[in-house]
Amino acid sequence: MLSTWSVRFAIRRSVLSMVLAFCVLEVCFPQTPTAPGEAKGVLMLSATEQRQFVESVLDRNFPEQEGDRFAILLVNRSALVVPILESRIEQESMRSPRSERLIELASAMVAYAGDEEALRAISKLVRIDETSFGYLVGRTLDNAGNWRNPFTVAYRGLELRDEVISRYTMAWAESALASNRMRRVWAEAMLDRYGKVPGDLEWASDPIASRLKAGASSDLRQSVSGLAMEAQKRRERQ
Repeated sequence: MLSTWSVRFAIRRSVLSMVLAFCVLEVCFPQTPTAPGEAKGVLMLSATEQRQFVESVLDRNFPEQEGDRFAILLVNRSALVVPILESRIEQESMRSPRSERLIELASAMVAYAGDEEALRAISKLVRIDETSFGYLVGRTLDNAGNWRNPFTVAYRGLELRDEVISRYTMAWAESALASNRMRRVWAEAMLDRYGKVPGDLEWASDPIASRLKAGASSDLRQSVSGLAMEAQKRRERQ
């Protein structure tokens, strides 16, 4: 479950983020903002009621007035929502004719969760069609930055031991680590993972570092280690 701050952040970002994501897919899903208190109220429903709400939204083809509530539930109860979305995508993919709109919107929402649950769902979807669903790995890791450390999610993705998910995860990591900002984010994730600034042993066995195409170059290692040391000192002062 996300913190109270994250819930407020999700309410604030949900409309804009979802509209942008859906319009990129050329399937614009207009939103009518819901009052923050009302949107957050969906978290107070029982699990059965939340499931019924999700099924209802899908059955009604994503009514725009439910956008905020759906987004809040998605990022806070992904273990409940994402499997339902994944199942609907599978079912719709097998129909003829099928609703491309439902598939694209539901796929965007899976990635919007930005967590391990989303990657598990994508692992199932790429078995159906990697070309149609493989890109969702990168989008999931991008979205993860809205709610949590995306490199922590990347580690979880690699732990799934799915070759396709691992390949897309590492493609994302290779691209992300060109940015100093994302190197700092990785440094934070490594501190969380190892409880210290990573040393030789950690760098040699780290699931991400060991899979980088050119390995963990001395420049990358020096940069991330320095950032991890800075982060550790900040934490010690807090």
